[in-house]
Amino acid sequence: MNWGTELWDQYDNLAAHTHKGIEFLDKYGNFVKDRCAIELEYAGKLRRLVKSYQPKRKEEDEYQYSACKAFRQLLQELGDFAGQREVVAENLQSNVVRELHLLAKELREERKQHLNEGAKQVAVLNSAIGALERARRAYERAARESERAIETFDKADADLSLSRAELEKQKANVKARGQACEEAKQEYTEQLRKTNEAQRQHYEQRLPHVFKQLQDLDEKRIKNIKNFMLSSVDVERKVFPIIMQCLDGMETAANSINEKEDTQLVIERYKSGFVPPEEFRFEAASGRDSQEHAHAPAHHLTAARGTVSQRVKKRGGLLSIFTSNKNNMSMDGKEDYSDLPPNQKKKKLQAKVLELNKQVAQEQAAMEGLMKMKGVYETNPTLGDPMTVEGLMLSHFNF
Repeated sequence: MNWGTELWDQYDNLAAHTHKGIEFLDKYGNFVKDRCAIELEYAGKLRRLVKSYQPKRKEEDEYQYSACKAFRQLLQELGDFAGQREVVAENLQSNVVRELHLLAKELREERKQHLNEGAKQVAVLNSAIGALERARRAYERAARESERAIETFDKADADLSLSRAELEKQKANVKARGQACEEAKQEYTEQLRKTNEAQRQHYEQRLPHVFKQLQDLDEKRIKNIKNFMLSSVDVERKVFPIIMQCLDGMETAANSINEKEDTQLVIERYKSGFVPPEEFRFEAASGRDSQEHAHAPAHHLTAARGTVSQRVKKRGGLLSIFTSNKNNMSMDGKEDYSDLPPNQKKKKLQAKVLELNKQVAQEQAAMEGLMKMKGVYETNPTLGDPMTVEGLMLSHFNF
């Protein structure tokens, strides 16, 4: 089944169909192009989202909790996920959009060539049909003139008043018209043969060849649309394992959250080390106070209130550590951390000890390196002066 035999009389429809087919190819190309833009926009918005939620320097202390660490990991995975959406857009652009644009241009040029060839073949057939029509009309005209000449001769032959010369003239005219009619008939017959041959070749060979080329062009277009769709799927499939890794990373981050550890971390972070205050004791009034109370009850009440007020005020210093963590837990406090609660002071001092131990280890390593260098110089003076190394040791370690 091919267009050349089945659609021999549908030249205009096939021309319109192939035009619409290439327009559909363009439409699919625009679809992929718009999808690339959406993928890039999506990736860009994801990256901006990740950036806007990255922890600030002042928030670093909060990110020691497992939930906060997991969120930071999730942001990183989401950034990688955005990168894969960019890969999809870039590969669609290079593997589909660009190739599709080139194909559409190529198909337009091929279609134009085929249609021009088809129009040329139609013009050849129409020319042959036109020549046939002219030969037919010439033959009909010659036949009518021949018939009129015969009729005129018959009338002249029946008219006894005409001279023999006039009759011979009419007879010669009949012969000339008859010969002209026969020649026109032969020309018409020959042109009929040529036109029929041209028509046969047109509908059996030339036009079917053009239509077959148009059919091949259309099948090429359809096949490439299929391949472009498959290529689009393949582009997506290639990044899918990495996307799955991103999602797995998000899942791992979420599963790393431990509510028990986080709540214990709160204790470690904010525990002061103080013990709760003792209970208030009953303070009995003295005898003098009793006498004063008898003669001046208002004054005694004021004194009692003052005593309680002072006790509360003294305790206020102890209790106030719970009122402002910002002030009591300040990183910019005294160098010996004496302004911190006991537990926080302990943690700071332990961190300081670790830091000092690290510095000591570095100094010891440097000392050992210089001692080895001095020993080498002493063994082989050509390499250097041992006193130079000793001077470095004295100046560096303040000996």
